[in-house]
Amino acid sequence: MNGFQTGESVFVKVLFWTGIRTSFRVSRFFLLPVLTLFLGYCSNLLHPNLKEDGNSFSASQLLSLVAYSPNCSGDGAFWARDLASNTSYCAQAHLAASGQYVNIYAENTLPNTLDYQNISFQFDSQIYPRLTSAFGTPNDLDKDGKVTILILDIRDGSLPGGSFVAGYFDPADYYPDSIFSRVRSNYQDMLYLDGVQLVNLRNQDLAAGKPDTLLATLSHEYQHLVRFQYEALALAQGGNRDETWINEGTSEVASDIAGYSPQSARIRCYRGNMPGACARGVNGAALFGSPLYNSVVDYAFSYPFMKYLYLSAGGNTDERDLFFKASVQGIAGFRGTDAVNLFETFRRTSAAYTTQDPIVGELGSAAADTFRRMFVSFLWQSIGDNTPDFMQAGTDTTGSPALLQSLESIMFRFPLIGINMDGIDLEGLYLPYRLSDISPLWTLNPGQFQFVRVDRQNVNASPGLFLVKKNFSGTLYSMQINTEPYRMGGISFSYARTSSDEETTGGIVLPDSDEPSPVCPHDFLKNSASNRTTILSPF
Repeated sequence: MNGFQTGESVFVKVLFWTGIRTSFRVSRFFLLPVLTLFLGYCSNLLHPNLKEDGNSFSASQLLSLVAYSPNCSGDGAFWARDLASNTSYCAQAHLAASGQYVNIYAENTLPNTLDYQNISFQFDSQIYPRLTSAFGTPNDLDKDGKVTILILDIRDGSLPGGSFVAGYFDPADYYPDSIFSRVRSNYQDMLYLDGVQLVNLRNQDLAAGKPDTLLATLSHEYQHLVRFQYEALALAQGGNRDETWINEGTSEVASDIAGYSPQSARIRCYRGNMPGACARGVNGAALFGSPLYNSVVDYAFSYPFMKYLYLSAGGNTDERDLFFKASVQGIAGFRGTDAVNLFETFRRTSAAYTTQDPIVGELGSAAADTFRRMFVSFLWQSIGDNTPDFMQAGTDTTGSPALLQSLESIMFRFPLIGINMDGIDLEGLYLPYRLSDISPLWTLNPGQFQFVRVDRQNVNASPGLFLVKKNFSGTLYSMQINTEPYRMGGISFSYARTSSDEETTGGIVLPDSDEPSPVCPHDFLKNSASNRTTILSPF
């Protein structure tokens, strides 16, 4: 009996400890989500700046936790975005170069074909100081005083010979990481550059005597990085996103400011007469972009206009940088969130206004008027002319002569190419040939224009519809421009968004292109980061 009792007790003990170990394994699976929820609840009580978007944690979130919360830690391990699926994966990289303001990491699987030390040197000596003057500095989330650049094979689902994602700033990195998000955060000032297709295009461009495409892309994305901290603060206070055409156009000009100009592919696309999406150039397009801002024509339109505005802001770099910095940071009381606020900033910071140049009287009494007239001035000069025969706003024919004189004065004061040859790159908008005409459109949306070989009339038109005419070599041409500063449906929508309000869960939609064409997915990424379950404001 005693022997039986001893065996029974041993058997019971085995079952007991086996059950304990099994229970521990099971509890370990469920403990992390429960603990995370508990800590999140406590954090909301302890930190008033911790905000919820109204979504409650569901059972499906808990059950999917394992899929979205693998470990990605250690030196050289970073979350990266798979743009084709809009999910995060852990990229393994090594420190390839380190400078005063930058750490450059290269994905371990990339061939060693780049001079990383030179990229670091160019960033420290040229990109950082020039763009700091124009836009400011990043937020320095991790307090190391440096920007992290990860060069990797960007997963975007692109095909050889077409458009591809050259680089990006991921707004998700601006917020603390969340294990419940399909998109993870490195929570630091970070940029991503493509180490395959971008490097191939860079090598081709350098061989052809063109600027360094990789450094131009780095400069482009740096503007997004600096700008987002101010946009995020505005969003936290109930404001709107910056309109895409302003954000992207400013980033395109950032590459020029940093010393990697011109963006020749954008200029060629502007004037058209080439195969593919740029066949008719920007003729018939809208400055505010296509509905998803996923066309190379969108970039071709916003880049030269923003460069024209930058050059018009002053006679030297300091004066021009003041305008751009104010439009990004809001130091003049307005940020460049939309056309009206952008031109209100122009009116408060540009040299013409600060010196009380008489030309300001021709630019109208309100920011919307200034936008209209500068927009018309740019478009007409972009076809290589500054002396039109006729100009009219709306149906007002009586005021046409005065309007024509006013716009000629504006074009003389704000030429496309300055006396000192600033903006000479914009000459490519009309040389070796100007924008070709198209078949007339019967309606124009805000920001849209048409240049046609027809004698057009403004019939029942609003005052915002400008009509400009000239006889070129015996043929009459008309340009009609809808100068209303707001597009239909409100602000510009995000690049490649798959829904209007919800977090983007689908992959990126790349624009059509018949040649290798780098694109920036900033607004696609920004939309994905906008609805993070928990956002800790860093301000």
